[in-house]
Amino acid sequence: MKKRFHLGKILTLSLILSSCASDSEPMAEEQSEETAIIVTDISVVSAETTIPWIDDEDLTSKLENALTYTYGVALESEIEKTFRFNTDSTQVVVAVNFKEGFQTKYRDDNLSNNSVLIELDKDEATETNAVELNADGPGDTYALITSVLAPGHDPIEVPDCNHQGFGEHISEVFDNELNTNVFQFDIHVTPDNDRCINFDRQRNEIKSYDKSPDNLLGVENERVVYKWKFKLPSGFQSSPNFTHLHQLKSVGGPLASMPMYTLTTRKGSPDRLELRYAETDRQVTLSQTDLAPLVNEWLEVTETITYGISGTYDLQIKRISDDAILFEYSNSSIVNWRQDAEFVRPKWGIYRSLLNAQDLRDESIFYANFSVEEL
Repeated sequence: MKKRFHLGKILTLSLILSSCASDSEPMAEEQSEETAIIVTDISVVSAETTIPWIDDEDLTSKLENALTYTYGVALESEIEKTFRFNTDSTQVVVAVNFKEGFQTKYRDDNLSNNSVLIELDKDEATETNAVELNADGPGDTYALITSVLAPGHDPIEVPDCNHQGFGEHISEVFDNELNTNVFQFDIHVTPDNDRCINFDRQRNEIKSYDKSPDNLLGVENERVVYKWKFKLPSGFQSSPNFTHLHQLKSVGGPLASMPMYTLTTRKGSPDRLELRYAETDRQVTLSQTDLAPLVNEWLEVTETITYGISGTYDLQIKRISDDAILFEYSNSSIVNWRQDAEFVRPKWGIYRSLLNAQDLRDESIFYANFSVEEL
């Protein structure tokens, strides 16, 4: 028997197929739209063709100020910025491109503005003639200090003679806060003294002196900048008599035994940091401040002095963590030269009285980045 096909069924099937075909066309268009690459123009331009610079921080700042970026319809987070310096840092090529994950999403048909060449001119004249003493890691600390402050001689005054079992009282350790090596000055209530010479006090200091290079000795009519960093440990205890951290001492003449300037701490209510000064053989306190805010903080000191009968003096101590100035003093007319003086020398470390030893404890004071610059 022959099979019969009904026209109604054929028409119904045709309509269904037609409807399916019609529905599939918009879906194909939507898929095409989803995968379409977006064409947009990204660019980098520089307001400067040549940038003079002093150091890395200065160069970074100047590049940030000179460069302008555009991202078209892309997001900044989708763009990669690169800096390619040549071997002697006299040129840099700054370029922009789409990050790897977005290179199938965007296309830039104008590549001519995707990079810029900038000439770099380092200012070598800004380098100073400062003498610097920086810790370089544990071992041979005394040799390092000597090589800078008095090569071939002995600029170190330590209590090792009476405490040989402890070893060297100045060492080098790594400091996590500064992210560098620093000097550690140790002092012990017993048995340390003053170089086996004086027993009512104890000393652990470094200095320049008559065996030091001329550029470490201050002379009349000369302007000198002394810089250093230091940190007093938590719980630091001062003598009610004196605990010197820094001195400027004249050498030669009848007043050589009295420091000209002294930075000292003193036990009191509250404990204080004092800046002491002696024009002749009598010291006075020029300025003082509570010691507590300065303890357990890395501090940076800048001391600027003009040596002469009519001299100048400026001292600033700031907290390194936030650049807050915690202590400062300035005098534009002060006597900074003594009768028959030959030169003035700096000293750093800890030098304290033992007359009230019950007020003291063993201490470790940290110093870093000593600098002496004649202007």
